[in-house]
Amino acid sequence: MLCRGRQAYSTLWWIGFMTFCLVPLAAFTVGLGRYFYARAEVQKAADAAALAAAQEVDLAVYRDEGRIELMSSAYSMAGSYATMNSSYLAARGIHPQVTGIVVDQGQRTVAISMAADASSLFPAVLGGVVVRAEGEAEVRLRGSP
Repeated sequence: MLCRGRQAYSTLWWIGFMTFCLVPLAAFTVGLGRYFYARAEVQKAADAAALAAAQEVDLAVYRDEGRIELMSSAYSMAGSYATMNSSYLAARGIHPQVTGIVVDQGQRTVAISMAADASSLFPAVLGGVVVRAEGEAEVRLRGSP
């Protein structure tokens, strides 16, 4: 009779341990994997958006004034390239948005900031999970201004 009592307590202890420690740890691991996958997807979209924006240089301004200025279509091109390069997120109804484009005249680069609300990938308890990334592309123009 005493042995059975110890086995019962041991079994209950292991059930409690798995319920309160291992199951949340497994859920955390899955959530962390989803976050890093979403982060990588937004980074890929930001890199593609930066390349698209770098192609939208106003050549007339560059030729006349020697400075890099983007055409008005830069935001829309960056957004469309970002959408094309985020299929995992798009399949789940998450669409990365371009939050900023900055041209560095000295370095001749275009930097893109992106954000995506990835809350639908996680339990509602976590609230608004926003994934952010930045991409950068070098502007290459032939000839001198």
